Amino acid sequence: MTLSAARLEELLRKIPQSRVFVLGDLMWDEYIRGDVTRISPEAPVPVLLGTSEDRTPGGAANVLKNLRDLKCKMGVLGTVGADENGVALQHELEKWGLGDGLQLIRLADRPTTIKTRFMARNQQLLRVDREKATAIDAATEEQLLKAFDQVIGAYQALIISDYDKGLLTPRVIAEVIARARKKKIFVAVDPQVKHFKQYVECDIMTPNEKEASEGVGLPFPQNDEDIINIAKQIRSTLKLPHLLVTRSQRGMAYFNDREVAFLPTVAREVFDVTGAGDTVITVYTAAICAGASHVEAMVLSNMAGGVVVGKLGTATVSAAELSAEIARPLPPLRIEAL
Repeated sequence: MTLSAARLEELLRKIPQSRVFVLGDLMWDEYIRGDVTRISPEAPVPVLLGTSEDRTPGGAANVLKNLRDLKCKMGVLGTVGADENGVALQHELEKWGLGDGLQLIRLADRPTTIKTRFMARNQQLLRVDREKATAIDAATEEQLLKAFDQVIGAYQALIISDYDKGLLTPRVIAEVIARARKKKIFVAVDPQVKHFKQYVECDIMTPNEKEASEGVGLPFPQNDEDIINIAKQIRSTLKLPHLLVTRSQRGMAYFNDREVAFLPTVAREVFDVTGAGDTVITVYTAAICAGASHVEAMVLSNMAGGVVVGKLGTATVSAAELSAEIARPLPPLRIEAL
């Protein structure tokens, strides 16, 4: 298969026309930054002299943020706590131009999830999670599915962003996939190992190598043959037409019924992998909506992932950054029959 920069640029121009809905766990990503100059006299731990604090919507909202920065039409359905942090998260998302696409359910039985990272320059020292991650109850499932039915028909694709915070119960997973497929809506899943075998008949799943191997109970892959065997078992078990496995420094591998496509990563300095999976599934799905083949979508998402790991914190990629990547020499693509 021959890829051209002109074709990738054409797809990039069409991506803002993509209509993508996100279902998943919403939260705040909070950062406390500073410098470490001494060790505490109270315990053998560093003392962080705080210099700044900031926070940004995270979890499934980071997928949404990637869609926003690519100027896609977007919507989201998730839960927040009935607390000040939930109100603040709603107000922040309201600024993103979602309109009726913003569907939030407030839960009185849990706080809004917050992940707080303590950072000394570029080094994360500690993360503190404040959350209640038990499964939502049957009444909330009903409320969520009703809201889903009311809005999903306006979109081409559904991204399920699973952070294992209680929203995505077995019933919710099965129902939203079935209802989306009935409307011929493309379903992409960024999975959790805990729920791995519940995502039956989604259109594509995007695990990393660790998630892929653990999801089917096989050892971590050491070579291409290993990842091919893992992929065959995943696709057979979950009845997946497509599978994309992210492989860190080894790039990506895409699988369908006939072939596997291997794509190496673009060499660059890695600062932070936080949120890279969100960027990959976002760009992949938006590209499919824009008319890309699955291999073309892989190439664009590989470029996007390479950009965001070079940034600190939960980052996104812009169309301008993707265009700059397209202008560079394209990495070699290797396709093999299965």
